[in-house]
Amino acid sequence: MQRFETDRGGRGALAERTSCVGTLQPGTQTFCLSMIASSASLSGMPLTFRVAVFAALAVAGCSNNSGNTLATCDPLTSAPAAAGPQWKGGTVFTVVMENRSRGEILGNRQAPYINQLANDNAVAEGYHDSFVHPSEPNYIWMVAGQNFGILDNGDPASHHLDSRSHIADQIEAAGLTWKSYQESMGEPCGLISHGRYAAKHNPLAHFNDVNGWDGKTFHPEQRCNAHIVDYSEIDADIANHALPSYVFITPNLDNDMHDGPIGLGDSWLANELPKLMATDNYKNNGVIFLLWDEGGGSPASDDPPFIAISPNAVRGMRSQVDYDTSSYLKTVQNILGLGELPCAETSTRSTVDTMSDLFTVPMASAGR
Repeated sequence: MQRFETDRGGRGALAERTSCVGTLQPGTQTFCLSMIASSASLSGMPLTFRVAVFAALAVAGCSNNSGNTLATCDPLTSAPAAAGPQWKGGTVFTVVMENRSRGEILGNRQAPYINQLANDNAVAEGYHDSFVHPSEPNYIWMVAGQNFGILDNGDPASHHLDSRSHIADQIEAAGLTWKSYQESMGEPCGLISHGRYAAKHNPLAHFNDVNGWDGKTFHPEQRCNAHIVDYSEIDADIANHALPSYVFITPNLDNDMHDGPIGLGDSWLANELPKLMATDNYKNNGVIFLLWDEGGGSPASDDPPFIAISPNAVRGMRSQVDYDTSSYLKTVQNILGLGELPCAETSTRSTVDTMSDLFTVPMASAGR
């Protein structure tokens, strides 16, 4: 067996890269399809065609990293949030699960709670990840709209991200609040993976202006400790009516289905999501985005489940619109009244749709 890569010029300042594992035999050549072309060209093709392309990549033993991006972020300016009236006062919750495809979850009897949520709320059946793997680049994309060229699962010491335009920066510049709750992390601002905690699933901890990296050492006391905390703290914040405007939740490696079975993850959600749904932060114009970072299989597919849970969700919606992780982030930004995708490639920003058909009320297009 031989591992090899193909590179093509493309996204931002990076070449696109797709990794393959294949057997080389005399007179034959194993390769990663050069439909690796660009995700920009693929995005203009019918969904059924792109699904076939990525299925072929999987058969060839290739991880689809055609979305790999390194772009320069726009600087932020301080301005009050401009949320629409139907969203004011609510919290945007994001709960991220791991490594399952839609077909593994929707309709699965081992996930009765998730399927009830899907029936009662809105499902984005056309959603896919941003064609980057493994997990970490997908998490980074959720909070920044690109992966900064990361294509591995390294802890923050491996990737010092200098951007000051990610979602936490936007939130603070707009006068709002945020917090990330990480299960089994223990002490705040966990920068080293341990036990059932994985720093690769804690995206905001990778940014220098959050973790306090000064070129030699981290200074989490400056910002990180107050904002990235163990999940066990959420009960106290609920009781004290202290939940912020934006909440990012990562279960541990067992409960997020990464290592544990689907039934265990479903039970965890059945125990934890009702706590959020009982809060005024949810009941008064709030939303819970329940999503998986990437699809299942090895190499990972690109078809993870995505459910929007909200009093404003279209009950029973099964959207077939072609959405991706940038669509999710743009929707979060619109709900909160923030500028749209300041770290995305300029040429692609206007092509990203908000997930407006999942909701009964309009988005607020801040456009800052």
